[in-house]
Amino acid sequence: MGAINSKRYKALFFDLDHTLWDYSASSKETLTDIYNKHLLNHDLFIVGDFLKNFDKINGQLWNKYNKGIIDKAYIRENRFDQILSTLGLDDKALSGAISTEYLFECPRRPNLLPHTKSVLDALQHKYPMYILTNGFEDVQTIKLESSGLHNYFELVITSDGCGFKKPDATFFNHSLEQSGYQPNEALMIGDNLKTDIAGALNMGIDTVYFNPSRNGRPHKSTFEISSLDQLLQILG
Repeated sequence: MGAINSKRYKALFFDLDHTLWDYSASSKETLTDIYNKHLLNHDLFIVGDFLKNFDKINGQLWNKYNKGIIDKAYIRENRFDQILSTLGLDDKALSGAISTEYLFECPRRPNLLPHTKSVLDALQHKYPMYILTNGFEDVQTIKLESSGLHNYFELVITSDGCGFKKPDATFFNHSLEQSGYQPNEALMIGDNLKTDIAGALNMGIDTVYFNPSRNGRPHKSTFEISSLDQLLQILG
């Protein structure tokens, strides 16, 4: 991968979950604690089944959210009802308590993807940096503060605040307007081929596909990295 003149880009747009903040590790830790506290004595399923069903149902709900089929409240109110019901436990009071605890505890985990801090340290005096996220505004703020990332970014632009979600062109137009840059001046870094990569490319914004699992799905991202420190090679 050849280096690019660092003057080409004037601003960096970062996704947060699965790109900088380690959602998978934070969620697994929180869910394991919840299982041990609330579910261990039910003897209906093991923690591995709980984690697996969360990943499946949470992923399905977020896909619907990103498509505009459901809203934030629906995810928060129904996610654990569906997970526990699938596992043979129908207890709305319990699922409500678990949902509240998950929403409080998970974003307070300080887990970051490898090299996040060192890469941001290397870039913070060279580029204005922005977070562009479909995550919920109240939760994303907590994640950034808990993980020590909040001081790196000029703005945190959320779907909640904008009223539109990535990959909608309105979201990216709003982000460009808020940051004050033209599409050819920005570089979008994210892990989701549809919301981050396709959404930005459709607006004429160059992209870096963060692909730590090295999946071979075809894509048209400007660049691809499997580790965040490879971003420094792109930016020179």
